[in-house]
Amino acid sequence: MMSLIWRDTKKNIELISENLPCSYAVEYMPVTSIDIGYISTDKQNIDYEVKISEVSKYEPADDIIQKRKTGLKAILKIESIRKIDRTPISEFKMEKGFKELTSFALGEKFHVEYREKEEFKMSDDALSVMEDAESRGYSIPVSLAYKLVKYKKSLPSDKYEKLLKRVDLELKKREIDPFEAVGIIAAQSIGEPGTQMTMRTFHFAGVVEMNVTLGLPRLIEIVDARRIPSTPSMTIYLTERYKNNEEKVKELIKSLENTTIIDVADIITDVGEMSLTIKLDKNKSRDRLVSMGDLLSALEKKKGIIYNQVDDESIAIKLQQESFKVLYQKQEELKTTPIKGVSKISRAIGRVDPKEGAWVIYTQGSNLREVLNIEGVDATRTTTNDIIEIENVFGIEAARNAIYREAENTLSEQGLNVDKRHLMLVADMMTFSGAVRAVGRQGISGRKSSVLARAAFEITSKHLLKAGLLGEVDPLAGVAENIIVGQPITLGTGAIDLVYKGNKK
Repeated sequence: MMSLIWRDTKKNIELISENLPCSYAVEYMPVTSIDIGYISTDKQNIDYEVKISEVSKYEPADDIIQKRKTGLKAILKIESIRKIDRTPISEFKMEKGFKELTSFALGEKFHVEYREKEEFKMSDDALSVMEDAESRGYSIPVSLAYKLVKYKKSLPSDKYEKLLKRVDLELKKREIDPFEAVGIIAAQSIGEPGTQMTMRTFHFAGVVEMNVTLGLPRLIEIVDARRIPSTPSMTIYLTERYKNNEEKVKELIKSLENTTIIDVADIITDVGEMSLTIKLDKNKSRDRLVSMGDLLSALEKKKGIIYNQVDDESIAIKLQQESFKVLYQKQEELKTTPIKGVSKISRAIGRVDPKEGAWVIYTQGSNLREVLNIEGVDATRTTTNDIIEIENVFGIEAARNAIYREAENTLSEQGLNVDKRHLMLVADMMTFSGAVRAVGRQGISGRKSSVLARAAFEITSKHLLKAGLLGEVDPLAGVAENIIVGQPITLGTGAIDLVYKGNKK
């Protein structure tokens, strides 16, 4: 069901709350019947929900609350208003997209349906494999039982018996002992091959302008949870209709690339006349699919200038406030004025992926939220190397998977094999609090309960002074703090206390 969404001031919201039920005059007439409205106090989030009983044409009256003084078109009869948990506008399906809310829009809130997971039932073949293993004293996981079904059918009984014994032996080798120092082992397992990684930034896909960070710098970015990676990039998979159509792929690439005026035109400054001239480059504009109309549309949003089209290639610009300072400011503003494309994506290229057998688009720059709303993009597979952006768009579980995937890909590209369980542990530690935290002093290491462990990592005197002032107590339960004070750690064999009881006489 469609709802009316608009941006409003806190002063107007207070007036509505104090005079309920009330008539509220607005400058927008909805084209459909509306029962629910949502109010935003900024351009990105919804803060209030209102119930609307009636929408009528605006007629001046004394008891009406006015949103603004001019241009009023409709009266909303508001029955109630309540503050709700701040909700991103991206959770609404808007008629014209949801980059940002500037005035009024019609939108439908996405509804998530939760269903109880169906009870898992094992197949008879897998169940028989489990029973065979249990009868011999072996314990195997369900996923492995399904893989062993085909061997039970194809192998003779004696070889099948040996296979079960071998599987049990391999599983026992991989079990973690009680009180094992899994964190230390994971750190060593990742740190040791990390010393053999390269420090270079490689050109991407044979294009000089597009770089991708690999090796040790990329691994540091991941564990540091950098807000913006040094070389953000996206891998965009396409839907069935687009992925094998080269012409549509080329159009999509041009619509993705963020094109500014300086990319397709030259800006000539005339100090004597206090004017600017934009001269369109035919070759560049043809390559980027930019017309003179696109250029004029981009200039409509700029304030403080008067412009008119001279011919098919030139636009003359005069300033409303003439001064040398403003002239050069406008020149710099015009250079970066966007004409078309997705913001933050400076370059995009398409390649036929051998594994996919279809076109895949790679970008320099990342804007996951906007790209997923473009027609032809497969939203279920498209991804970015910006972990924080994945957290903001998809949530913390997706960010956890992204940390693991990015770390594994970075190591495997260098030919280094690290057990995935170590990487999974790092991903879990970075995300278990509900937000992506760095491993360093601003994140995990800086928030340890042990004073000595924090002091051993970085800024020793600061941690010890603060602990002394606050009267903190260190229980000496971890690894680093016990090593510092010179006693056995409480892991492995050190986790067991031996108590001697003498014979009673």
